[in-house]
Amino acid sequence: MARARGAALVMAILLVLAGMPGLTAGTIPDNRVTITDATVSSGTPTAGAPTTVSATVRLSAGSASAATLERVEIVDGDGESLGTATDLGSLSPGETLSVPVTVRFPDPGARNLTVLATVSDADDERTTVRRPLSVVVESGAPQVETDLDGLVAGVDSAASVTVANPTTAALRNISVAVAGVDGDRTRRTIPTLAAGGSETLNFSLRADTDGERDLAVEVTYTTAVGTQVTERWERSVDVATLSDDVGVRVERASADGAAAADGGGAGGIAGLAGALGGGNTLQSDSGSDDGGQQAGAVSVTVTNFGNAPIENAVLVPRLPNGSAAAELGRIALADAIAPGDAESVTVDLSGIGAASVEFAVSYELDAEKREVTRQYALDRETGAVSVTGLNVSLDGDRLRLSGNLGNVGDGEVSGVVLGVAESEYVAPAYPSRDQFLGTVGPSEFAPFELTARVDAANATSVPVEVTYTTAGERRTTTVDVVLPADTGRNGSGLLGGLGGTVVGVALGVVVTVPLIVFSARRYR
Repeated sequence: MARARGAALVMAILLVLAGMPGLTAGTIPDNRVTITDATVSSGTPTAGAPTTVSATVRLSAGSASAATLERVEIVDGDGESLGTATDLGSLSPGETLSVPVTVRFPDPGARNLTVLATVSDADDERTTVRRPLSVVVESGAPQVETDLDGLVAGVDSAASVTVANPTTAALRNISVAVAGVDGDRTRRTIPTLAAGGSETLNFSLRADTDGERDLAVEVTYTTAVGTQVTERWERSVDVATLSDDVGVRVERASADGAAAADGGGAGGIAGLAGALGGGNTLQSDSGSDDGGQQAGAVSVTVTNFGNAPIENAVLVPRLPNGSAAAELGRIALADAIAPGDAESVTVDLSGIGAASVEFAVSYELDAEKREVTRQYALDRETGAVSVTGLNVSLDGDRLRLSGNLGNVGDGEVSGVVLGVAESEYVAPAYPSRDQFLGTVGPSEFAPFELTARVDAANATSVPVEVTYTTAGERRTTTVDVVLPADTGRNGSGLLGGLGGTVVGVALGVVVTVPLIVFSARRYR
C-alpha cells in the first residue's frame, strides 16, 4: 500500500513539472533548461527603431551533464521570426546565460511575443523551451507637418516644417531638408527634441519655374538608443507666378502724425482705391488743412499687394521738374515688406514751395530695381498771368509792342521775364528784346515794352514768351499776338480803338482760357 502511494506521488510530481512553462515542449530531457527572465531595452520600444530583448537561460543544477545553447529566437504572434542569436556556447549544470537579441517593430501597437531557447545535450538531443513576452510599441518616427504652399517662381519664398516627437524619449541630431528646390536655407537642424515636444523650422526656398512641383522633406534623427534613422515625406505643391503689385496711399497727417481722413467726396473715392490698392499706383488724397491738423504733413503708406516680398523700399519725393526735393532727401521705408504687409512714414512738406510733389517708391523684386510714382497736389496759392492793353506799331520792319502783364491768380508770380520769341518771320531786336519784370503780386500788373524785326509782308503774328515762377514751379507761356491785316501795307501806325481791342481780346483768350481751365480743375 505504501509503495503504491509513493508511485502515485512521483507521477504527480512529474505531471506538474511537465506542465510548467520554460521547460520542454516534449519529453523531459536529462538536461533541464529554463528561461528565467526576458527584458526589453529600452523600456518602451518604438516603431522602426532597434529594440533589444534579453533572455536569461538557466541549466538546472540537477542536470546530468553540460548542454549547448544553440539559439535564442524571438517570434511574433503569427510565428514570424523577428530576431535570432546563434552559436551561444555551452552551459554547465546550474549555470545562467543572458542572451541579447535585436529586433525591430515596423508599426506601433501591442505585441504578444514568444522567446524560444534551444539546447542540445551530449547525445545531440535538442530541447526547446518557451516564455511569453508582451510589449507595447510606440510610434518612433517624428511627426512632420509642412507649409510649402506659398512658393512663388523666381524669388525666395518663406516656408516652414514642424517636427514633433511622439515618443517618451528625446530625439537628437535632427536634420530637416527640403529637396527639389534651391534657396539660402533648404536644410535646418534641431540639436535635441524632448519627448512630446515640437519645433517649427523656417525655410527660404526658391523655385525657378511656376506650375506644379514635386518636393520631398527628409528628416534624419538619432533615437534614444543611438541609432540614426532617415524618414522621407513627398508631396506636390503649386508654384505661383510672380505678381508685382505695390500700392501707396498718401493722405494728410494729423498733429500726432496719424493719417487724417478726408471728408470730401474725392478723398473718399481715393481712400477706397487706396484700401483696395493694386496696379502699381499711388493713391492720394488732397485738400485744405482742417482744424487740428499739421499743415504740410502727409502720411505715406506703402502696401505690398503682391505675392512676394519687396526689398529695400525707399521713398523719394520729387519736384515737378523731376529733381529730388533736397529738403526731404531719401526716406528709407523697410528692408523688406512681406506680402500683405505695409509700412508708413510721415513726411513734412511745409518747406516745399511747389504746387505738387511726385512721390516715387523704389524697391527691389526678383533681383530687379523697380519703381512706382504718383503726383500729389499741395494746397498752394498759385499765380497766373494775363497780358492786356496791347499796342502794336510797325515802322518798316521794326515792331514795337507795349502793354501790361497782370497777375490774375491768388499767389504771387516772381522772376517774370517777357521777350519776343524768334520764329520764321520774327526775331527779337534791340533795344527791348526781352524785359525783366521781377515779382507781380496777386491782382497787380506791370507795364512792359518789347521790340522786334518782322517780315511785314509775310508775318501774321508775333510770338511773345512769358516765363515766371509760382508756388515753387517755373512755368513758360507763349502768346501769339495777331498782326492786323493792314499793318504790313501801311508800313506804320498805331493799333488803337477797335483794332487794339481785337488784339487785346485775342491775347486775353490765349492766356486766360488756359488759366480758367486750370482753376476749374484745381477747385473741382
